[in-house]
Amino acid sequence: MRQYFLLLLCVLFCITGCTQQMMQAQVRDSRIVVLDIGHYYHPVRGGQGARTPDNRYGKIEECEFWYRYAGYTARIIEQAGYQCRLCCRGSLPTDKDLAAIAIREGVHHVNTPEPNAIYRNRQHPHRMAVGMLSTNYALDQKPAAVVYLHHNSMTARWKVYNKGAIYCNKAGGELALSVAQVITDTIYDKGGMPNHGVICGVILRNDGRKGGGDWLNACNDSYVPAIITEASFLSNPEHARFLGKKENAIRYAEAIGHGIVNYLNAR
Repeated sequence: MRQYFLLLLCVLFCITGCTQQMMQAQVRDSRIVVLDIGHYYHPVRGGQGARTPDNRYGKIEECEFWYRYAGYTARIIEQAGYQCRLCCRGSLPTDKDLAAIAIREGVHHVNTPEPNAIYRNRQHPHRMAVGMLSTNYALDQKPAAVVYLHHNSMTARWKVYNKGAIYCNKAGGELALSVAQVITDTIYDKGGMPNHGVICGVILRNDGRKGGGDWLNACNDSYVPAIITEASFLSNPEHARFLGKKENAIRYAEAIGHGIVNYLNAR
C-alpha cells in the first residue's frame, strides 16, 4: 500500500511539473499584451478613479486619462511586432468623445454587472478582488504580460509626493523594473515631470487584498508577469501640470509602452 501511495505521489508531482512547464512556455512564447484601463466610467459620475483635488493645476481623472492615451501605449507595443488588447471592466462610456475613442481603439468592455463588487477569478477561484473580471478576460488571451494602467493619489488635497512605483507580482519583477527604468530616464525630472531626484520604485504586491492585490496573484498563478502603473500622483501639482499637457500625456503613455517592449525583447 505504501508503495502505491508513493507511486501516486510521484505521478501527481510529474503531472504538476509538466503542467507548470507548459504554462510557463505558453507565457514565454506569447506575443500578446493586455492593457487594462483602470477602474470604469459611471454614466452619471464619470470616471471612477484617482483624480486631481480641483482644477487649479489641471483637471485629470485616471480612467478618462487612460481612455484617451492607452492607445498610444498600445501602438508602441504593436509597432515592435507584438499584439495588444485593451480592456476595461466597465461599459462603454456615455461621454461621446470617450466612447468614440474606445470604439476607435477597440477597447473590450467586460460589462461587469456591479463594477465595485468582489468577483472570483475564473482560472484560479481562490483569488478574489474588485475588478477581477478584467483579469479573467486578460488571462483568457493567453498573454505574455498584463498591465493595469492607473495613476495614484495620496490625498484629497494638493501635495508634492514623489514616491511613484510600479507594483508587480513575482513573475512581473523584470517587467516592472523595465517600465520603472524608462519612466525614471525619460519622464521624471530631466524628462519634464518634476520628481526631485526620486526614481520610480518597484514594489512586489502579493498581499491578496481584495481591492486589487489578487489581480496580480491570479496572473502569477498562471505565471503571467503583471504590473500596476502607479508612477504619477494626480494629487501632486507638479505631476498634474505635466500630465495636463497632451504632448506630455502621450510621452508618458508611450514610455510605458517602451518599457513593456524592452522587457519583451529581452526575454
